[in-house]
Amino acid sequence: MLQDIYFQYKNACMMLLRREGEEVTFRGTAFLVHPEGYLLTAAHLITGKLDLMVVPVEESTGFTSVYAETVAPINVEIRQIDRQRDLALLKFSEEIEISMPDHVMGTPDEVPVGNSVACLGFPFGYYSIHNQLIKQAVIGSKILSGNETRIFLFDTMVHDGNRGGPLINIYDGRIIGVVGGRFEPQELMPKHLKRTETPIKTDVSYAVSVEHATELMEKEDLTII
Repeated sequence: MLQDIYFQYKNACMMLLRREGEEVTFRGTAFLVHPEGYLLTAAHLITGKLDLMVVPVEESTGFTSVYAETVAPINVEIRQIDRQRDLALLKFSEEIEISMPDHVMGTPDEVPVGNSVACLGFPFGYYSIHNQLIKQAVIGSKILSGNETRIFLFDTMVHDGNRGGPLINIYDGRIIGVVGGRFEPQELMPKHLKRTETPIKTDVSYAVSVEHATELMEKEDLTII
């Protein structure tokens, strides 16, 4: 199952970069959700006035170098952003012919606690290691935050480079969430209860339910596939 999911999404899952003058830096992961060139990622990866790009993985079935000597970046622009729910919808700046499978977006409400999932991304991109990595996990909880954001908690610690990547239901191969990073419980605590001690470090990660992302896509008059 993991092999099928990897080959289904490896080309759709890309490194998110930003250009500042002559310098290009890694930001996280983004992934295609629509054949018209739209991608999703986490909004907290986008700060300030950024010149954003994405880079797809090189075609290979063997061992690949940890560092890409040359890359073919694709410029993207921000089309919709929801800071409260930590989601951003991007679009290729130029028209690119894209072939995507039908029924990419899943149904989060139907995914139970205990369900197996996978996440895909570039966990060590901040260290200039540009390899894609797939990880398996289990949904540990489904919670509703104070601002009514639906969040999946899963039992695998993801690294910073995975932020913005897809959370995929293993059983039907559809995307159910956008990975936000490591779960920090103090972030959801009421302000008057937050403590000043060192934040709790957990081995649990979280993803924002993809149904919130469909709201951004609908603002662009996109048909959800």
